[in-house]
Amino acid sequence: MKNILKIWLKKDQLTVDPTEYNAQVVIKGNINTADIVNELLKEGVSIDRDTMIDIITRFNRKSADLVLSGYNVNTGLVNMRSSIKGALIGGKWNPNINWVNVSITHGNDLYQAVAKTSVDILGEKDENHETYKPVSLLNQLSESSMNTVRIDDASVHHKIVSEPACGIAFRRWLCKA
Repeated sequence: MKNILKIWLKKDQLTVDPTEYNAQVVIKGNINTADIVNELLKEGVSIDRDTMIDIITRFNRKSADLVLSGYNVNTGLVNMRSSIKGALIGGKWNPNINWVNVSITHGNDLYQAVAKTSVDILGEKDENHETYKPVSLLNQLSESSMNTVRIDDASVHHKIVSEPACGIAFRRWLCKA
């Protein structure tokens, strides 16, 4: 199945350049596990619905248990790694400033799907302006670097960025307000 993301262009309010836009993905709806199983059944999967949902639920639960036991979990679709946030003052846990976090990054299967995805730019109105085929990210990334970068899905052109500094999201929000 060929993936095509439809996007709307929005003027970038953070720049004086009138030709600079941000992209907003057209969301078709929300899908949960049962919906995905229904789609798989339409494709002719030979396992019954209840068994499939049970397997996926157990897989998700076991993946969460393992990542929260200290394992780096690679499902193919995503990579998960647990970490602790906040400084431990005096070497002691403070639930007000410390928390357990799970970092989730693209797995190899998701990178391959992204590389096969086209972007259909709808423009500022309903008329089609152009269709853009992103450059394959797999050619740009080595196996070792795939776990340390993320794709900024908010841009028209896929770009690889490292995790932003803490204040960037706040500054973007503040400037738009």
